[in-house]
Amino acid sequence: MKYAGLLVIWLLTIPGCERPFLEPWPPDGARTPKEIWSFYDFARGILWYPIGDNMYSYLLYSMTGPAMLASACDEAEHTEPMATIQSINDGSWSPSRSVDSRYGGSYTNSVRSPWYNSYLGMRKVNIFLQNLDTSPIINDPSNPLRANEKDILKGTALFLRAFLKFELFRAYGTYVILDRPLNLDEELKLPRSTMQECYQSIIDDLDEAIPLLPYIHIDPNWYLPTRTNAQLQKTVTQLYYASPLFQGEDRETYPYGLEKNTVGDVDRWLDVVESARATIQENTFHNLMTISTYSRPFAHNVSGCYLYRLTATNYPDQVETILGTSRRSLSNHSYYNQRYSIPDGEEGGSGLTNPTQDMVDAYEVVSLQSSGKPVVGAEAVPFDWSNPTHAANPYANRDPRFYFTISYNGTLWGTSTSYRYYIDTYETVAPYAPAKHRDYSRPNHTKTGYYYRKWISESFMQYISGHYTNYNYITPFYRFAELLLIYAEAMNEAYGPDVVDPDGPLRAINVVGSTTRTPSTAREALNCVRERVGMPPVPAGLTQDEFREKLKHERRIELAFEDKRFWDLRRWKMGDVFDAPIHGIKITPTAWNTSDPPRPTAFTYEKVEVEDRFWNDRMYWHPIPYQELVKYEGVIKQNPGW
Repeated sequence: MKYAGLLVIWLLTIPGCERPFLEPWPPDGARTPKEIWSFYDFARGILWYPIGDNMYSYLLYSMTGPAMLASACDEAEHTEPMATIQSINDGSWSPSRSVDSRYGGSYTNSVRSPWYNSYLGMRKVNIFLQNLDTSPIINDPSNPLRANEKDILKGTALFLRAFLKFELFRAYGTYVILDRPLNLDEELKLPRSTMQECYQSIIDDLDEAIPLLPYIHIDPNWYLPTRTNAQLQKTVTQLYYASPLFQGEDRETYPYGLEKNTVGDVDRWLDVVESARATIQENTFHNLMTISTYSRPFAHNVSGCYLYRLTATNYPDQVETILGTSRRSLSNHSYYNQRYSIPDGEEGGSGLTNPTQDMVDAYEVVSLQSSGKPVVGAEAVPFDWSNPTHAANPYANRDPRFYFTISYNGTLWGTSTSYRYYIDTYETVAPYAPAKHRDYSRPNHTKTGYYYRKWISESFMQYISGHYTNYNYITPFYRFAELLLIYAEAMNEAYGPDVVDPDGPLRAINVVGSTTRTPSTAREALNCVRERVGMPPVPAGLTQDEFREKLKHERRIELAFEDKRFWDLRRWKMGDVFDAPIHGIKITPTAWNTSDPPRPTAFTYEKVEVEDRFWNDRMYWHPIPYQELVKYEGVIKQNPGW
């Protein structure tokens, strides 16, 4: 304190100058608008730089972390009963208790409601678009890296604005359309637009953005928005608009759209087919990533496994991720995801996301080779607890994606030969010690008997030096596999499962090794996704309703824990799934070996109810946060039922 006081006295006695020593510049610590829009790097950086307070901090929210949307549907249970995500499950969700998301792609970015985040981001986009023409950003034909820069940045801004509008659209239905920055001296309390107007506003932005964006960026920022991103976002927006929840323009008569399994306006589905087809056909870069390794360990350095191919493969070999976070742009996103997901009972592990037995039961049973790949020509059948063979060994011979996605009792974990462990979630049997990963004395023990493992590398075993690799990976937001499934869904709704696309087959789609397919029907497109992992095809001759159920199943399995099912169940009007109880597994050892310590060698399995869940049809739409309604003084009306 004495030396600090002397320093202050010394600073005060320094002779005056134009700018006092240590005074920030500008005086308020911020650049003026004139400085920003007159300087190339500042103007460009508002939109382009992928980390920090810019457009990207409003775009990609984390699909991982303390709570996933999987825990607000039938995919999983969150192990902490007081977590905010539980308010969706127990009926305490309300305008005053919003369930927020983590935006920016990195764990450390802000947590905000979709409503607040979208308008915060759109204002910055609108300011950028308003100032772009008078900024030093130009198309410079003399510089290959900047030959189309102004067009690309404008297209990027329009894409980002459309993405943020879509966040509002899928969560709240209708919203206030703002395509310019507002000033304090004008009317700020504007009403929500109609469903059709909100939809068209998104499409208009994307139609303007598409021709301005390249298919691939020539610089290392391969993950930045491309023409394919914009085309796919248009396809996804049209998919939602065609889905039962979003049909029926009269919100008084159809507050929650049409009945589930209703086609409705076929023209909407034809629009999805057209856009999905254009997205697939017009780019030659994106495709399915083939899988060659089916047996564990699944790690970021095992080149042929599912994890490596979809998340650790980087540009230019990464062809499946159409929109996602960049490996090199993240510092701790994957680290926290792994810490929060490895089993409770391991040092530093929390095991917060517990897959449900309902999710486990969704994986089909199929004969597997010793490599873990399905036997060619084998039949895939639904898992059935009344089948004695299935019930006796419920984790044998399942769709390979089960082993890529869920950790179950008996899973051997870890790439290190000197340190591996089994994941044990069986019941305690005296006189033996409790199962390490389902110790009921620990508050975070798995509530279902399972742990989440998708995107988790087995190189992360414990939070102890030498027992984990802090590896950054891509978090996919949209993948080519989803694009094929969107095409399949729209083709079925518009034509049926086996009607050939009037515009002919799609281009070559990767499935296994060098084998490709050129699908021309809904069924063939869906089967490309199944064939990629060796699963037998969906048969011909299904009705439209039967194929619709197959499509729903395939999305559930392929896109598990990617924040898709929470929204799919809503747009499909399947509130009954949210209203049903979730289940777990009770595993009782019946025999033990003589190792030290002893391990069980045989078990019985019982499906048990874990939690009753609450549903009301008002939950098809998110409640607008209470503080937003207060700001608008009644001009904005709350969603029905809230």
